[in-house]
Amino acid sequence: MGLTSVLGVVALLSSTHAAMFYKTGAPCDFTDVNIDDEVFSRLIAKLPEGMESGPQGYHKFIFAGLETGGLTVHGLSKMRRFGPVIPFCTNGSRMVQVDLYSGGDMRLSSPWKSCSGNEGHITIQASFTRFTFQFRVVESTVAGVKLEFDRALPVVAQGVRISVDGAGHAARAAFEILSALLPGFMEELWSSQYSLNINKAFRLIDE
Repeated sequence: MGLTSVLGVVALLSSTHAAMFYKTGAPCDFTDVNIDDEVFSRLIAKLPEGMESGPQGYHKFIFAGLETGGLTVHGLSKMRRFGPVIPFCTNGSRMVQVDLYSGGDMRLSSPWKSCSGNEGHITIQASFTRFTFQFRVVESTVAGVKLEFDRALPVVAQGVRISVDGAGHAARAAFEILSALLPGFMEELWSSQYSLNINKAFRLIDE
């Protein structure tokens, strides 16, 4: 999805800044399930460091004479665990819930170019991002635990900023002002895109 499309649809999205709450169902046996930091570290390490999102061709931007390319997601493999792992049952299946966070390593970037020949990148980044994840326990043996991704929702995004390189001072200042004046919009833009792409990335490694 190009940056133009992202900016167009994000205003229509309802807020998803809420953690998922686990629910109990039929009892499950977790006696042989041992999930520690190493389990999640191995799982997160499988995620791509950079992942293209949507069509990568150039499209007209909201400003005349400017085109932007497709988004690339960076830093998914840099997430870390936040808080405890919560085991629960749903419909007789063993599940675990955990929060993962990034301290500023994740970012979205999109190339841009103008009719005058200038080019660079537009980057969206947050100083802190936290998501709630749910995984299904599909296997537990002496060799370890295998988790299958179920879902992820954003909990909080802080310090979201949009910046542009390759442009003049006026353009850079305009994007800085946009970040400062519309924090709610920027947080929604960030969270909606990362929710989509985190779900996509985990489903790719589950295949």
